[in-house]
Amino acid sequence: MIELSCSQLKKYYGAQLVLENITFEVQEGERVAVIGKNGCGKSTILKLITRVEAPDEGCVSIRKNAVTGYLEQMPVYEEKMTVRQVCEQAFCELVMLQEQMQALERALENAAGSGGEEDIDVLLKKYTLLQERYEAGGGYEMEERFARICTGLKLSGEFLEAEFRTLSGGEKTLACLAKVLLQNPDILVLDEPTNHLDMSMLQWLEEYLKNYKGTVLMVSHDRYFLDAAATRILEVEDGTAVEYLGNYSYYLEEKERRRQRQLDAYKEQQKKVKAMEKAIKDMRSWAAQADNESMYKRAASMQKRLDRMEKVERPKNEGPGMRVTFEEGERSGKDVLLLEGVAKSFGNKKLFSNLDLEVYYQEHVALLGRNGCGKTTLLRMILGELPADAGSIRVGASARIGYLPQQVRFPREDVSVLEAFRDGLVIGEGKAREELSRYLFTGESVFKKVENLSGGEKSRLYLARLMQTGVYTPGENSQGINFLILDEPTNHLDILSRENLETALEQFKGTLLIVSHDRYFLNKMADRMVEITQTGACSYAGNYEYYRQEKAKRAAMPIAPAQETENKTERRWETNTAPAKPATTGSGRNQYRQKQLEQEIRMLEELKNTCEADAAAAGTDYERLLELEAEKKRLENQIDEKMEEWLELTEG
Repeated sequence: MIELSCSQLKKYYGAQLVLENITFEVQEGERVAVIGKNGCGKSTILKLITRVEAPDEGCVSIRKNAVTGYLEQMPVYEEKMTVRQVCEQAFCELVMLQEQMQALERALENAAGSGGEEDIDVLLKKYTLLQERYEAGGGYEMEERFARICTGLKLSGEFLEAEFRTLSGGEKTLACLAKVLLQNPDILVLDEPTNHLDMSMLQWLEEYLKNYKGTVLMVSHDRYFLDAAATRILEVEDGTAVEYLGNYSYYLEEKERRRQRQLDAYKEQQKKVKAMEKAIKDMRSWAAQADNESMYKRAASMQKRLDRMEKVERPKNEGPGMRVTFEEGERSGKDVLLLEGVAKSFGNKKLFSNLDLEVYYQEHVALLGRNGCGKTTLLRMILGELPADAGSIRVGASARIGYLPQQVRFPREDVSVLEAFRDGLVIGEGKAREELSRYLFTGESVFKKVENLSGGEKSRLYLARLMQTGVYTPGENSQGINFLILDEPTNHLDILSRENLETALEQFKGTLLIVSHDRYFLNKMADRMVEITQTGACSYAGNYEYYRQEKAKRAAMPIAPAQETENKTERRWETNTAPAKPATTGSGRNQYRQKQLEQEIRMLEELKNTCEADAAAAGTDYERLLELEAEKKRLENQIDEKMEEWLELTEG
């Protein structure tokens, strides 16, 4: 069944034609992803479908009685509304039905008291109709649905009671995502739903959408998400849409196949065209020499055939993306970064403690962790912008840092792109414009005010300056970067620009430290994942896919919580030591294992203490108390096993 269809949509913004001929259909139950470069009109298509805007030409048709839910990029709500109130707007119709049912219940009580049987029959019929609508809309599952969505997106009680206007952009997106999922609409329309979600939230959302019974239409630059969640890709290019019946990986392969087929057909046709043009030229020459009228006619007939031939267009190459290059700097030493026992808290909020991490020359290390665990804070501590509460942070003496922050800011934003780029640099206007063109600032765009740039444009401008100065701190002498720190580098970049950035980073010969939620990017760029927790850091010697598989294996173990702790601890202490292998003699192995066990026992004891503290705070929540008691027993068993092994090694 066709859920929605768009026919020959055309849309102008002022004099600029954004969409020219958008035509497609979406079947019931499909999960369609709309992709394309920034500014190609992806979000505009969603706005046309949800009636936020109207097309200048063409029409949008949606199945009768189908309910549409829309997650927009820049949500706005009334002042003083809490997150809970925003979320509960999803149940407006159900709450209204509930109130009508309660009013009828009171009317039935009154009618029963007065003995009006006819009135009771009429009221019962109305009540039955309302109840059927209430049940069909999921009224009896409202609380369960609310709890499930809040758990999946990790919306705490404190967050739900916060005023919506006080939230950050990412938190607002999260709240609105919860609201639109709570609506449970027939057609779910999502504009960049993965922005600001941590890894566990992303995985939860993917599974939620895979099992979603309705139709999903989404815009996203998250390639891993598109692979997992999309069943069809719609690429918007030059104002038109091209369909691919598969996920993102299929789209890449199929697009290349189509391009190659079109190129082959173009080359074959060009051979035929050249042969026909030569034949026409020869026939005209012969006709002129022999004064042969029939030869002229044959040449004219062939020319008509050539003119009527449906021409195969030469396939277009991908448009220009960022052309990032890194000047090779002085080689850093083997030890680029060393963190020992680092801790950080803000007031009563503990981010992490006992955090140990070593980063070596040419390693590509990614920091993972839930939102708010302190990843960006840790980067700022490494840069010297924030002090550590405990422990030590040492950066290699010859390490030359380049830093791309998550929130890009410039000293002055009332100047042009060209002026901001040249600020503090000895570089002529011509050379500056040439360099800016590598980051997609061409023509008149170099005269745009920095304050009017989008998030992606600001990131590109900052990266352009970073590649020129070689430093993140103004005032230092320009040198090549050999230690690059990236905080969410793919935020605001379209897919092509992300691929260009990946290509550039693959050529980088220094050390990378990355914070990113872009799992596709991490799979390509990282060779070690470090998960930050409140009790330290756990290393996984592989890319994101390896990390995910290892986590899944540990979660599937019979004594999952304790076993996971054990495995994380072993990996942490194995990876965070120097890469040299431990001694291979029997005594050497014993000493190495004893040290491992001592660290593991300390960590298990900390977890046990945390359990006891949580139990004390649980009060009369008996289910939570039972869970904590079971976990405490598992941890105690684990500690006993480790102690027995440690004693055997000591006595041996």
